[in-house]
Amino acid sequence: MGDKGHGSAVRTWPRGIEVHTGPLRERVPPVTPGSARDNAADFPGRSATARAASLLARQRQYLTDAAERDRALGKPLARVAQEPSLVDPGWTLYTLAPAEVEFWQAAQSRPPARLRYERAADGWQRFRLWS
Repeated sequence: MGDKGHGSAVRTWPRGIEVHTGPLRERVPPVTPGSARDNAADFPGRSATARAASLLARQRQYLTDAAERDRALGKPLARVAQEPSLVDPGWTLYTLAPAEVEFWQAAQSRPPARLRYERAADGWQRFRLWS
């Protein structure tokens, strides 16, 4: 997220379900970084591999060799196993406040189902979309 303060997210589940959150059109929702307390509380709930990758601090760097990544994760994975309450001080939990959210559900027997929720002054409005 850096210093931009805006973002979006896509979440994919089994059975062809996707949820798109954020700037589906021109609007970009605000993003708020978590407090030190929230960040520390969130980190231990992540998988051991995710915590080790965070401790390795190489996110966003180009990966040319998966075996190199796997070797590099060895030490941080061992550290996470030995210190389960360890928290990466650089870990940040972000909260996304979307202006709209789309749900997509694929199916083999029918066209995909799509719903869009748009934030309104009095709550959320729901719309069905063409596939």
